[in-house]
Amino acid sequence: MIVAGTEFKVATERQNLPLSVSQLDNGSWVIFELPGFTAAASGTEQSSLDELRKANATSYYKGNGSLWVKLVSPGPAAAGGRGGGFGAGGGGGSSIQVSR
Repeated sequence: MIVAGTEFKVATERQNLPLSVSQLDNGSWVIFELPGFTAAASGTEQSSLDELRKANATSYYKGNGSLWVKLVSPGPAAAGGRGGGFGAGGGGGSSIQVSR
């Protein structure tokens, strides 16, 4: 189980990676640091890591050789339950596709 409000560094050799959160309360978030990644398929670009941390919607920031992604949950009604978690796939919630 992943706790909302946590930041993670993700190391992978994959060229593309789907990220998603589900079953989080409305407004809860998780931030992923993805070294070597350069693009997010959706979300709002932020001008700094500080601005990313302040963002209230799914957003990303590119800098210092990494892509940081903040996934903000629309709430358990959209995700179909309560609790906390993340994964690479469906179930509602918030998601984003990132690539190198």
